[in-house]
Amino acid sequence: MNYDFSESLKDKEIILQDFIDMYTACVDTTGDERVEIVKEYYKEILNAFHTHFDSEQIIKYFEQIAHHKISYNIPYTIMSNEIYGMKNLLISRMVGDVINRDIIKILELFKEINDNIAHIYLLKYVDTLISQNNIRRDSLSDLVEKNLIQHYESHLIWLTDLAQHIKEQDTYNFPELNHTVCIFGKWLESDAKKIIHNNSKYKTIATIHKNLHLFANKIYKLLQKNEYHVLITYLEKCELISLSIGTELALLDQIIINKKITKDALTGALNRNGLISVFESQYELSLATSNPFVLAMCDLDFFKNINDSYGHIAGDKFLKIFVDVVKKSLRNSDVIIRYGGEEFIIILPAVSRDKGREVLENIRKNFKNSSLEHNGTTIKATVSIGMMEIKPEYAYKPSFVNDYIMMVDQKLYMAKDNGRDKIESC
Repeated sequence: MNYDFSESLKDKEIILQDFIDMYTACVDTTGDERVEIVKEYYKEILNAFHTHFDSEQIIKYFEQIAHHKISYNIPYTIMSNEIYGMKNLLISRMVGDVINRDIIKILELFKEINDNIAHIYLLKYVDTLISQNNIRRDSLSDLVEKNLIQHYESHLIWLTDLAQHIKEQDTYNFPELNHTVCIFGKWLESDAKKIIHNNSKYKTIATIHKNLHLFANKIYKLLQKNEYHVLITYLEKCELISLSIGTELALLDQIIINKKITKDALTGALNRNGLISVFESQYELSLATSNPFVLAMCDLDFFKNINDSYGHIAGDKFLKIFVDVVKKSLRNSDVIIRYGGEEFIIILPAVSRDKGREVLENIRKNFKNSSLEHNGTTIKATVSIGMMEIKPEYAYKPSFVNDYIMMVDQKLYMAKDNGRDKIESC
C-alpha cells in the first residue's frame, strides 16, 4: 500500500533527533557501531515518511532493525517500544487539514509493522527455546542420580511440542491442554502425592503446573489470529512456569541426594567424599532448569590460635558451633560440606549472587555474634568467605568442580588479605 504524509509532517530533522533522544539513546548507551547502525535505519525510515513511499519499503527497514537487534539479544519489548514511540511521535507532529485522515493511515501502517516484527521475534524465540530445551534434556540424561527430576523431562518435551506448533501455526494434534491428562499431570495426580511429603511444596507445583496449561489454552485460541506479540508473551510465561516446575523438583531432588551422603561425625556437615557427586548433580540440575547457584568456601579466622591457646577440644566445639550457625540459615536443599580442617564449602541451589551473598552475610554476622564458654573463658571467632554465582552454559566436565573451587578459594584468600571477617565474590 502507498502512503504520502508530506503534507502533514514537518520538521524532519527535529522529529529524528527527538526520536533518537527519547527511544534509542536511553537503550543503546554504548555509542558503538551497533547503535549507529540502528540510528541510520531510523534516519532512512523518517526520510521515507516525508516522501511518497509504500508499506513494503518501511516494513523492510524495520525488519532489518529487528534482525540486527535480535543478533545482539535485544528483547522484543525494546523493539516494540521504539515502534510505538515513532508512531506516537509522528502523530504528535502532524499539522494541516489532512491530519485526521493521515492519523488513521499511520495507525494502520504501524499495526502492520508491529505484526511483522512480532512474528520475526516469535520465530526466533521459538527456535531458541527448542534449542535450549534440547540442552536441558541432555543435562537431565547426564544426571548420575535421577529422582523426581526425571518427570520434568516430559514437560520439556511438551513445551518443545508447543513451541513447534506455534512456529507452524498448527492446531492439529496440539499438545495436551488439560493439566490432569498430560504425562506430567498424570504423575502429579498419582505417584507424586505419595512421594512429595511436603504438602505446601506439592501444592505449589500443582498450582504452577495448572497455570502453565492455562497459558497453553490461551495460545491455542490465539494461534490462528496472528496475534504474534501476545503469543510471545504467553510463550515466555510458559517457559518461565516450566522452569519453575523444574526448579521445585530439583530442590526436592537435592534434599534426597543430601540425605544419602554420609556426615562428618564431629560437625554434622556432609563429608568431603560426597562433594563431587553433589556438585555434579547441582550443576546438571541448574543447567536443566536455567537456574544459577552459589558456591562458597568458608574458613574460620585464626583457628590455629584457638587450638594452640585453648586446646583441640575447644577448637572442635567451635567447628560444631559454625556448622550449627550455618544450618540455621540454610534450606533443606542447601549443602554444607566439611572440606578439611576449618574449611567448609556451601552450595546454595537456585540462588542468584545477591541472594546468596545475603545468606552468607547472615551466616557471617551470626557466627561473629556466637561464642564458646570454655573453662571460664568466653571465646569468639570470625569467618572469611569466598563466593561466586555459577550459571551453567556447557555440559558438565569432571574438571569443573576443581576449577570452581579454585576460584572461590582465591576469593577466600582475598577476604583474608583484606582483614578477615569478610565476604569476597567473583
